[in-house]
Amino acid sequence: MPYKYPLDWARVAEWTRCVVEERLAPIHEFFATCGAQGPELIWNPSAEQIITPQLKFLLEYWANLERAGRFPALRRLDPVEMRPALGYIMLIDPVDGGRDFRYRLYGSTITFVSGFDMTGRLLTEHPSSTYNVEYSLAVYRACLERQEPAHTIHYPIGTSKTRAWHRLILPLADASGAVAHFLVGTVPTDLNGHVVTSF
Repeated sequence: MPYKYPLDWARVAEWTRCVVEERLAPIHEFFATCGAQGPELIWNPSAEQIITPQLKFLLEYWANLERAGRFPALRRLDPVEMRPALGYIMLIDPVDGGRDFRYRLYGSTITFVSGFDMTGRLLTEHPSSTYNVEYSLAVYRACLERQEPAHTIHYPIGTSKTRAWHRLILPLADASGAVAHFLVGTVPTDLNGHVVTSF
């Protein structure tokens, strides 16, 4: 598959192990060489560990969905019921067992704030910096491996709109019960910690 720019797949693999094992120091060190603050990560977050109301809502909504096994199925999602978080929601599908990930849905508020729409496109086509794409690949791969929800915060550089992006990754199952999709909430906050909206 084509890539917009060369990715360091060895680094993606290394960072995946770091995320799985909750060893973020090597990732922080690399981000620092790029002039960026290192990302934060919480496995199996509680509502108390999430500061944005949209992600708090999404975690509770996902936790209460009907499920046959460990995780709910994609078909259980109801856009009307998810209204408090709409605009900040993404649906992401693993491609080739997690070699890449495709955005099935890219929320309208995320599109407005970031200035681009990734719906239907691959994570490796994301116009962010290479190291951010590599880190995102590592996080989604780690979620596939651990089969657990994760909450991340990363701090972009070179933007006046946002101080941080808060992301909640929630697994969704296929008919066999295996993780086949991710329900993802992504909420930007400004320098004062307020949620950035499209209004």
